[in-house]
Amino acid sequence: MADETISWEPATCRHCEGAGCTYCNKTGTVLVRAPKKICPACDGDGCIYCGFTGWERPKGKYE
Repeated sequence: MADETISWEPATCRHCEGAGCTYCNKTGTVLVRAPKKICPACDGDGCIYCGFTGWERPKGKYE
């Protein structure tokens, strides 16, 4: 298995629009896998697949 480095980039939390909420740890931004894309399951509205952030593949707690 090859070592694959994952690049992350900051994105404004779509749930709180950058104001800070529990889904972004009150920072207003979340780290998402580059290139950042809107969640296809909810079109950015927030769902269980994007952790209610609106972004596809947000960085998890243990990544």
